[in-house]
Amino acid sequence: MNSARTLPRLTAAVVAAGLVFGGFGVGAASAAPATDDSDKLSGRLTALAAVDVSADPAAAEQQLAAATPTQLALPESGPASLQLSGGSVAVTVYYSTPPLAADIDALAALGTIDAVAAKYLVIGATVPAGNLEAVAGLANVQSVQETLSPVSSGSAWDAANALTVAEPTTEPTAEPTTGPAVEPTTEPDADPSASADTCRAVPANLTEPLNVPLARDLYGVDGEGVRIGIISDSYDHATVTLPSTPDEDVAAGLLPGADNPCGYTQPVEVVVESAAPSTDEGRGMAQLVHSIAPGSTLLFASGSGGQAGFANAVERLSEAGADIIVDDLGYYDETMFQDGVAANSVNDAVALGIPFFTAAGNDTIVGSLGESEGRIISSWEAPAYRPTACPAAVAENLDQFDITSADCMDFDPGAGEDPTNTLTYPDLAAYDVNALFMLQWAEPAGAATSRLVVAVTDAAGELVAGSPLPAAGSPVQLAGFQPTGGDYNYTIVRDTSDGVPALNPRVKTIFPSSYLRAAEYSAGTGGDIVGPSIYGHAGTPRAFSVAAANAATPTELENFSGTGPMTLYFEAFPSTDALPEPISGAPTLTSLDGGWTNFFGSAVQGAEGVYSFTGTSAAAPSAAAVAALGMQLRPGITEQELRAAITATAEPIGSIHEFVSVADSAGAGLVDAAAFLAALPAPTPTPTPTPTPTPTPTQTSTAVPVTPTAVPVPGVETHTPVATSATSTPVATGELAQTGVDSSPALVAAISALAIAIGIAVTLASARRKLDNR
Repeated sequence: MNSARTLPRLTAAVVAAGLVFGGFGVGAASAAPATDDSDKLSGRLTALAAVDVSADPAAAEQQLAAATPTQLALPESGPASLQLSGGSVAVTVYYSTPPLAADIDALAALGTIDAVAAKYLVIGATVPAGNLEAVAGLANVQSVQETLSPVSSGSAWDAANALTVAEPTTEPTAEPTTGPAVEPTTEPDADPSASADTCRAVPANLTEPLNVPLARDLYGVDGEGVRIGIISDSYDHATVTLPSTPDEDVAAGLLPGADNPCGYTQPVEVVVESAAPSTDEGRGMAQLVHSIAPGSTLLFASGSGGQAGFANAVERLSEAGADIIVDDLGYYDETMFQDGVAANSVNDAVALGIPFFTAAGNDTIVGSLGESEGRIISSWEAPAYRPTACPAAVAENLDQFDITSADCMDFDPGAGEDPTNTLTYPDLAAYDVNALFMLQWAEPAGAATSRLVVAVTDAAGELVAGSPLPAAGSPVQLAGFQPTGGDYNYTIVRDTSDGVPALNPRVKTIFPSSYLRAAEYSAGTGGDIVGPSIYGHAGTPRAFSVAAANAATPTELENFSGTGPMTLYFEAFPSTDALPEPISGAPTLTSLDGGWTNFFGSAVQGAEGVYSFTGTSAAAPSAAAVAALGMQLRPGITEQELRAAITATAEPIGSIHEFVSVADSAGAGLVDAAAFLAALPAPTPTPTPTPTPTPTPTQTSTAVPVTPTAVPVPGVETHTPVATSATSTPVATGELAQTGVDSSPALVAAISALAIAIGIAVTLASARRKLDNR
């Protein structure tokens, strides 16, 4: 870091002391901190507001972009980067009360409204840098924070990042290669020309290991009548020319539409497309869903625009009648200790009866050097902030953070004191790859009293990365830099310029996608925890958090697949109350990646036009598609019934690592479509009224009434599922889902028992075949 760099400081008001609850290491405040307008801007936005921006939009964008990597410790582009447009920057505006029309109009006068999620107290907007301070001064605004580009559990990885590491100064470790059409890296595990679905240009290679063919044979299901909502970056708005277009995908039998050669003519409904060009990963997800549940109707909504954009996408898909929603996005400002905006929108969808599948992330890191070798070192967490003196290399540079006094986190859980955690990286700068640090502490969002920053020094003691102070009340920090290889000292600095905070909250750092090779503190001791990588809405207990195993080796987890648990300590945002007891969860289950597409992923060697889509971004839609088969078979099934059946019948698989429990890495196990359908509760026969005797009695069939499963949520409009979902009827061979005057309870019970027996028997046989083939 250039010694001339000065990071802006937010002069926060002193907040009334909160309480420490039991042994949780969390703090709660009775009200949000009192702030003046300057405190409401994050440190990064404060810095951008001070830039004398050119009147020329192109020049202005270059000015703002030039400040990003060096002054603000963020990548120049891609995940975790600022979203700049001319002299404007994308921001998320948090309100103290749900914003009304007058609030929206006032913000619109200062910038462009991107997404409104009023019931979650946020609006996404793009604001000229010169208007940032004016936005902070608007009535009811609590804070204004930068909206960083989200990460998908797939598109973050491209050919440039998929490199093998032999030494700490060489290329980064291999990760999922799921960007659009990269160089061949995958050997085919089956002959792509030998497709059972001859109307498809690319085989549906996920179906067999998920036991979908048997489910189709037994129940005649293909997802017909089920509407599946997909949230990702974009659908048909890519930054580069891709090997195929949506229309070509339809003609190839890989997406539904009018020209689909397999007869699936229902069109894909694009509800919200991305405003900015991206990777079209959403279309890749749609292809995987269609390969398993080709009869389903697909809907897409972009989750661009930060957490406000995500919440808006969830709401729009719910209103469009989605029966299932699946996403693969993560937002670096999502909270780890409390359900935030994105998680709240997921929970509201589930309350409406909509099962929600989400990617568990690709952030697991296995150490490869020294004592870290073989250990999961994706994160580090302490039950409380342990203050100690800062190392000299940091203490001498506090002015660069505009901090006058500070203490630092003691990483040693024992009697000693150590203000640094030494981390070893390969040369990421040579490949334009960033190491990231997600730092958070257990105080409620919007009411945090502590202010922490990230500081990273190299072996020579030079400060190479540091994050500006957060907005007042925010317990979230993110920083990144490009290491040139070797050891770096990671330090957590607490600002004590306005006095030592009363709380010593729980502290956690995740090292997402950082290619970390070794960590000084690589094992959990003394109450410290090392390893779990799931965060945000991927860890909220009401979602289906999906881990990944590869289609070629379905009983082995991908080594990057996200691990849990994620533990919540507070009631959902905007509450500042601590939970009576912490709640832990995620992942829920495992599904398959390595699904074949005709444009997205790494090219399959020896198979022209075939690409392997890996990452939990591929596993989540494959699980959602299997769930759709169950919803077709049992119209009106509740989310709770679906959850019970799909987890109870999952095939047990091993853990990602001997030091991580199966539950924390694989959840319930690998999804098994046939066993899942066999375990679904049989429909309750509708009692047939006793007919009044007549000279010529006549029997008539009585249809089973299907009612919406939506559950009213206080203050939230309840959306009734569309008719196609509520009244969908299984195809002709799916008679197990039908009842009438000829279906006596005994007959229904016998048929159900037979189906379960067949399903279990074949499932066991299938499992044995899989083991024999290994």
